[in-house]
Amino acid sequence: MKITLDQAVSLLNGGLVVGIPTETVYGLAASINFPEAIGEIFRLKGRPSNNPLIVHVATVDEIAFYAKKIPPNFKELASAFWPGPMTLIIPIIEDNLPSIARAGLPTAGFRIPKPAITRELLKRTGPLVMPSANISGSPSATTAEHVEDDFGSGFSVLDGGQCDQGMESTILCWNHSAWSIIRLGALAPEDFLPTLGYTPKINDATEENQSMPLCPGQLYRHYSPIAKLHLLQNITLHDAVIIGFSDRIYPNASRVFLLGNSNDPAAAAHELYAILRTLDDEHIEQAFVDMNFPNHGLWLTLRERLLKASTA
Repeated sequence: MKITLDQAVSLLNGGLVVGIPTETVYGLAASINFPEAIGEIFRLKGRPSNNPLIVHVATVDEIAFYAKKIPPNFKELASAFWPGPMTLIIPIIEDNLPSIARAGLPTAGFRIPKPAITRELLKRTGPLVMPSANISGSPSATTAEHVEDDFGSGFSVLDGGQCDQGMESTILCWNHSAWSIIRLGALAPEDFLPTLGYTPKINDATEENQSMPLCPGQLYRHYSPIAKLHLLQNITLHDAVIIGFSDRIYPNASRVFLLGNSNDPAAAAHELYAILRTLDDEHIEQAFVDMNFPNHGLWLTLRERLLKASTA
């Protein structure tokens, strides 16, 4: 059920959960002042309680109340990439942030989303915690209709249209002497070089963070449709459903879903989750993905998402 900004403010300030847009994906939002509503997010998504949520704020100054320590280059990163698809994980004053939101960790992730309607909402509600607005483990929602598909037509969603980027925020964590990327996202590792003077190291998911992840998206199987995905460098199959590119020909395919041009990773990121959802909407049991694309920049994020989406 699509609602107005005023209605979203009222519901959130009343301790309810609302779907809201960001430039990356839609989120399930709850006020940081209502632990019961935060708990409802976990229930709605079927999300493990050890999987922390990101705190969304309207301004950088709001983070000072929660921060135990501001790491080096935090302000430079904030100035360069906020509002935008970057989340920064920092040590926090634990008494100032509900344990349920941070999964009991001494750290929390913060970000300022880009859409004007969402920042206006945050100004009127204060900080909101939110993960992606989808059933845990399934492809993220990039339209209000996707949120309604997952949570019902009566679920309240602030409609911001289709998300501009369609890929979750890049999450950076300060680790003693440097920032590292603990979730690939809409910003590529090399995007941070001019600000930091180095390209952050990518920390892959491990057995350890399966039991206590530092951020969303660190579980092995994630972003997954019901359909089985097969990832191939060269596709020569007959009568197969293909996820591929508009500048390539798949003459033997029974159906082709296009990610856009093979030289445009932003277009592919924009389309990916919608395509994965369409597979399930149309009851397609398996699809073959053209993985013949680079392994750097935003392509690296796409590769990681597809690997997680295809994990059995």
